[in-house]
Amino acid sequence: MKEKEILDINELAGGAVQEAITFALGEIFENIKDPNTQAEKARKLNITLELKPDETRQIIKMRTTCRTVLVPVNSITTQLLLDRDGNKLVAKELLKNDPNQIDFNEITQEKNIENNNKILEMNKEA
Repeated sequence: MKEKEILDINELAGGAVQEAITFALGEIFENIKDPNTQAEKARKLNITLELKPDETRQIIKMRTTCRTVLVPVNSITTQLLLDRDGNKLVAKELLKNDPNQIDFNEITQEKNIENNNKILEMNKEA
């Protein structure tokens, strides 16, 4: 049986193939550490080696492609209120959980104005 000489992937293209793999792994590790992504979802590294021989079957062009499949950043949701100001549409972000409730600070400010500041402000817990 003939002995076959095996290529060392670390040395292909002057080390560029190994460098591409290392770079792709770095992207994956950064994505794993990102607190804005889902922790337990799998990330992938797809390495494709495409070998294309010439007519003589002696020269082979090899193309290496590294593709990462990362977990996307978690979506961010908010609520908007839409109303009209005359003929113009106006959208504002709703900062409260229930649009039928108003903040105690708003009530206090309105009452202070109405009662010429005769209402004492109370401390509230966070």
